[in-house]
This record gives sequence, C-alpha cells and structure tokens, in this order.
Amino acid sequence: MIYEIFYLVGASKESELDNIKKEVEKIVTDLGGVFSEKETLEKRRLSYIVKKENHGIYIARRFELEETKNLQEIIAKLNLSANILRYVLSKADELPPLQSKEERMNETAKKESNQKMREATKPAIKKEVAPIKKVVEEKIAETPVNEEIKTPTKKMTNDDIDKKLEEILNI
Repeated sequence: MIYEIFYLVGASKESELDNIKKEVEKIVTDLGGVFSEKETLEKRRLSYIVKKENHGIYIARRFELEETKNLQEIIAKLNLSANILRYVLSKADELPPLQSKEERMNETAKKESNQKMREATKPAIKKEVAPIKKVVEEKIAETPVNEEIKTPTKKMTNDDIDKKLEEILNI
C-alpha cells in the first residue's frame, strides 16, 4: 500500500532539516517502508503558532509499506519525535500527485492561459455562426407549409374535438 507522510518542521530547526528528514526516513525504512524519489518541500508562514513557531517547513513524501501493521509503530515513533511539530499520514490512493509549488503554479498558469484562449475564440465562433443562422431562418421561412398539419388558429371546444375524433375513427 502507498502512503504519504506530510510533516511540519519549525523554521528555527532549518539548520537541522537534513538530519530531521533522515530521522523520519529511518523511522519508516526500519519498519519496511520504501520511499519514492519525489519530495516536496515548502517554507511557509503558519496560520497559528505551533510550539512557539510561526514559520515552518512542510515536507511531503510518499512511501510503500507492505505490512500495514507496522503503520501503528511508525505513528508511535513520529509522535515521540521532538523535531516534528505536526504530521499527517494518509493513503496516497485518493491523493493528487506530489507537486512542488513551482509545478502547481505552472499548472495553474497553463490552465488560465487555456481558458483565456477559449474565451478569445468564442467571439470568432459567434461571428461564423451568425450568417449560418440567418440562412437557416430564411430556408425555414421559404419552406411551404402543409395546411392540413398546420395548427388551428382558433381555440377548439370539446364538441369540435369530438367531431374530429368521429371523422378520424369513422364512428
């Protein structure tokens, strides 16, 4: 099963970041986890102060763990780590792929430019459709109408409907 660990390290421990990452990696690999190469790392201001820290470094990594019973041990060891302010351990099946901040920004910019391109082409399409619509309306106006099928202009009463039914059914 593939899992993702997303943990927060205080900005004051930035000098020890490599050791903390190795510590987390050791906790997981000692219990049978195998990390993938992709890692995201982002330094951000925290929404609220956590253990006297108002800035932190978010790190996300994915790993594969064959024996899910070892997951409880990983959680217990992460809880004891003084260097990790917060962490989230979740199944990666339902999560989007890991992307760095630059990759997310590029993807968003690409989507926005595609949207602008679509918006720019809409008026051109409307200009092309307008003459076609006019031709279709003219053709409809020129088409002869079968008078028998034409809908009645006066409102029919129940007696009129009964007479029409008798005519149709030959009663």
